[in-house]
Amino acid sequence: MNTIAKPRIVALACTLCLIGTAHAGKLSDLLNNQNLQKAGVQAVQGLTISDAQVAQLGAESVAKMDQENPVAPASSPYAKRLAKLTQGMQNEDGMALNFKVYLVKDINAFAAPDGSVRVFAGLMDAMGDAELMSVIGHEIGHVKHGHSKEHYRAAYLASAARTGASAMGGTVGSLAASDIGAIGEAALNAKFSRANETQADEYGVDFLRRHKLDPQGSVRAMQVLSAKGGSGKTGFFDDHPSSPERVKHLQQYIAKKK
Repeated sequence: MNTIAKPRIVALACTLCLIGTAHAGKLSDLLNNQNLQKAGVQAVQGLTISDAQVAQLGAESVAKMDQENPVAPASSPYAKRLAKLTQGMQNEDGMALNFKVYLVKDINAFAAPDGSVRVFAGLMDAMGDAELMSVIGHEIGHVKHGHSKEHYRAAYLASAARTGASAMGGTVGSLAASDIGAIGEAALNAKFSRANETQADEYGVDFLRRHKLDPQGSVRAMQVLSAKGGSGKTGFFDDHPSSPERVKHLQQYIAKKK
């Protein structure tokens, strides 16, 4: 649709984890280097961040992205579709969730530790309901299993190590808006481990079953993402390989759960 706008700052590439890779900014490079990450954590051993603070940091970083991206109004067909699909999911599996659509052409979605779920219009255009919901379920799975929380925690500690923990005051509340944005970007771009991805893939299947949707939607979603990745039309997926082994695992998991 012509209503889709290009954002000033796009929330970055969490859906890329579905085919096993993600782009990285400067801070993400720090996080994805194990030696530097260990050094960063060791440098701020005395600095702690609670689960509640991680959730606060997630909420603040998403609020910043909501300001920097075109959010679909309630009257938008995209917002109406997402609201219909996610009706009753505001308290899902013990999590308080909130959903919005970014009117952005990229094929992407992400979920933050506070339960904020953001879906890009390009992803909605590319997928049917079951496929779309499997992606949303996958992203929620990263929150449920604590993967997103650990990325935010690591990003916060790495940022503290780089800027000086004392300058940050040791609390999330003392962070500047630019720091919050950088931490959120780094956390959303950091790569999940293979084990994390498997957990999220399986959660996506269970999510579909729980909401009476076709579990094969998770397989089809992976195939759509792989195809888009090879098409040269989606930007984020231009040079990313498909993951047939993950499709195979999904098929085996679905068969096992019948």
